[in-house]
This record gives sequence, structure tokens and C-alpha cells, in this order.
Amino acid sequence: MRLTTCAIALCLAATAGHAQTQVEFWHAFSGNNGTAVDELAAMFNESQGDYQIVPVYTGNYTEGTQRLTAAIAGNTAPGLVMLEITRYGLFADRGALAPLQPYLDAAGAELTDRIRPFALDASRYLGESYVLPFNVSTPVMYYNRDLFRAAGLDPDAPPTTWDEVTELARALTIRDGDTVMQWGIVTPPQWVRWAMTNQAGGGWVDPVNNAVQIDMPESIMAYQYAADWVNVHGVASLEAALDEDVGDQYFDTGRAAIEFNSTGGLTGNLENLPFDLGVAPLPCQAVCAAPIGGATLGIVASAPQEVQDGAWEFIEYVTTVENNAFVFVRTGYLPIVEGAIETDLAQETIAEYPAYLVANTQLEVGFGRARPPAMPAIRSEEPAVWQSIVLGEQTAEEALGVFADQMREMIAAN
Repeated sequence: MRLTTCAIALCLAATAGHAQTQVEFWHAFSGNNGTAVDELAAMFNESQGDYQIVPVYTGNYTEGTQRLTAAIAGNTAPGLVMLEITRYGLFADRGALAPLQPYLDAAGAELTDRIRPFALDASRYLGESYVLPFNVSTPVMYYNRDLFRAAGLDPDAPPTTWDEVTELARALTIRDGDTVMQWGIVTPPQWVRWAMTNQAGGGWVDPVNNAVQIDMPESIMAYQYAADWVNVHGVASLEAALDEDVGDQYFDTGRAAIEFNSTGGLTGNLENLPFDLGVAPLPCQAVCAAPIGGATLGIVASAPQEVQDGAWEFIEYVTTVENNAFVFVRTGYLPIVEGAIETDLAQETIAEYPAYLVANTQLEVGFGRARPPAMPAIRSEEPAVWQSIVLGEQTAEEALGVFADQMREMIAAN
């Protein structure tokens, strides 16, 4: 387990005459976003003398879920954890998370009233509060404005429908004989495949009753359409379709012109990408729909009471107007606290980079996703299903039909 440099410094800090309670905080942020977490922890630690937050990066959301599962079983879990918004139900269901209602009752309505309703709703499991939102996102469309110009396309007119994406991707794909020099598009990552099923009129799992929807004709069509960007239209790389990290590399280095990714990477993209970056809402199909993503903060039930109390103090700290504005401008994740977007810090950033408003506006078509205890396992299995489709081993109808039956069994078993 790797402590960040900032966290090491915090661990060595001492407060004369007062023993601080250390709260280990497992999170999934690296790069620019990881630095923001370190800074936020340092700000909290300097603001009071009772608790010391120690940030620990534990890998991406999937890796963090796996490590937390193992740590709980081995009684080595931390006090505070970041949990992806569709995965925390597993831990709430198993009693691994401390109920937050006693803390919420003590804090009063002032706290819950300042959290925007969409974020608060997404952090409830079966009507109970086991987590509170921290970083909330929707996926957006990133595109290389320089490559649009080079292809004779208007960089101020990004595609708004799937068919427009296909048309522009053809114009943006450049070949030298049999060698592709530049791809038009990177195939959508998992949560955008989820978005496409909803946009087509289907879905993955009904968030109200956990009914499986992924074998609906509309969902099947969405998966087939995404795979066709590789196999029919020839505008997307098979290699990138099989590995999302490769897709990110293609876009970041100018080998692909369009990709779909989280607004949570906006600040890092603006600061680091060596080209004129465009940001637009997700293109639509039958309807416009964008999944609400991101992560929440939860307190581990097995932690000592003083550690739980310190974890809660930090949760309260990061949900103030000023600190939520800090997270917004340092990462690009959506402002989840009322008034955060009106702060001077946020308004100065928006004035310079209007792209920060794209995902916030897209919330009008945002949808919450089902989070039954089986969802982490379902999400772990889905990439193999997608690969079988894009490799042509099975049709979308065949692959999703089998997967839907597996999903029903997994949900029923939990």
C-alpha cells in the first residue's frame, strides 16, 4: 500500500501535548485528482487539532473495491473509504459501512439541505444513508478541435447524435494504405455503453426494482452500434476497444479525435493535453441520457469510534460550499453543494473555461443507476461480454442474452 508524499508528511507531523487520531482514507484518485485529495486532506488537518486524515491511493474504483473487500475480511480496513456510486450497495448490504443517520441527525438539516438533491438521492441505499457524495460526474464527449479543423470540420459544431458521430468519425479517420494513422473515435468505455443502452430506450438494470434490462432489443442495438464503429465503419481501433487505457492514450496523443470520458478528468485534460480541447454533452439516440457517476465517502463500521468520528468530521468538511468549489475547479467533478458554483473561485474558472459547465448542464438528462449488492460483480463481468461482441465471437443478442441470465442469477443470489 503506497502512501503519497503528502500523506507521509502528515503522518510525521506532531501536535505538542495532544495526541491526534489518525484516519486512513482509501481513495481512487491518481494524477491531478490525487494531488487535489492530498491538498484537501492537508487543509483539513491544518484546520483543527483532533484528527489527521492520511490519504492512501488504492487503485481505480474496481481495484479499490477488491482491496476493501479483502481488508474487511482480514480486519485491516481503514476508517474512511471512497466508493464508486454503483458499488457501495455491496458494503452497505453486508453491514461493512457505519449508518450515517446519527451523524446526520446531529448535524441537522443545514448539512443535507446544502447537498443538491440528485447527489443526495444517488448516495442512499434502500432509503438509508450509508455514504455521502464526494465527487459526482457524468461522462462527456471530449474531442480534438485541431483535428476537426484539419479535416475541414467545424470545431464549434460537435456531433449531437450517434449517426453524426459515425459521419464525422469517417472524416476524421486517416489511412495510409492499410495503416491507420488516425482514428475517428475511441469506442465508449463501460459506463458510456450503459448510457447508450438508456439512450436507445433500454438499460442495464432498472434502478427501482432491479429488473434486468440488458437483453432488451434496445440495449442489444446499442451494444451492436458501438461494436460497429470497429467492425463495420472502421473508424475505431480494435485494440482500444479491448483496453480502455489504450483508448485514453490514443486520444491524449492525437491518434484518435473523439473519446467519451468523465468530467472528473476535465482539469487534468485542460492542463496537460497538447492540443485545443473540445468538450460537449454525450450524443443522443432515441433520447438523451447521461449516467450519474463518481464516488461517495463511507465510514467503515469496524473502525474504532474515535476514527469513525474523525472520518465524519472530514466528510462534513469537504461538503462545505468553499471546499466543494475547490474540488470542482481542481478536478472538474460536478458541484454537489448548493452555492458552490456561485463562489468566486468557481465563477473565475468558468469564465476562463466555459467547458466546466457542460456536465453540470447535462444533469438535466442525468439518471441514477441501480446499485444492488451484485453490481460490483456485474460490472467486473461486463468487459468480457463486450469483448466477445467486438471480437465477433458472439452477436450482441447472443452475448447479452446469456449475460442477462447471469445477471438475474447474481442479483437473486445477493
